[in-house]
Amino acid sequence: MTIEFKDDTLHCAGVLAVEDAEGLLALVAGHPAAPVDLSACEHMHTACLQVLMAGTASISAWPAAPELGEWLRAALPQH
Repeated sequence: MTIEFKDDTLHCAGVLAVEDAEGLLALVAGHPAAPVDLSACEHMHTACLQVLMAGTASISAWPAAPELGEWLRAALPQH
């Protein structure tokens, strides 16, 4: 997994595991207005999904995998 803040955007790539939820929470809390780019995300544990659901960040790019993208679009509010 890779979660990084660059170019005023949170970029999530690869597999976001339960162990990544705390780091994701810290980045979301530290940059609450930053959009989230999930285009390179391959899988997301529900703990990470809950972090994004509780936040106010908008999703700037959805995962390329159709099933994951559909699942996340249904779960995440559009700000």
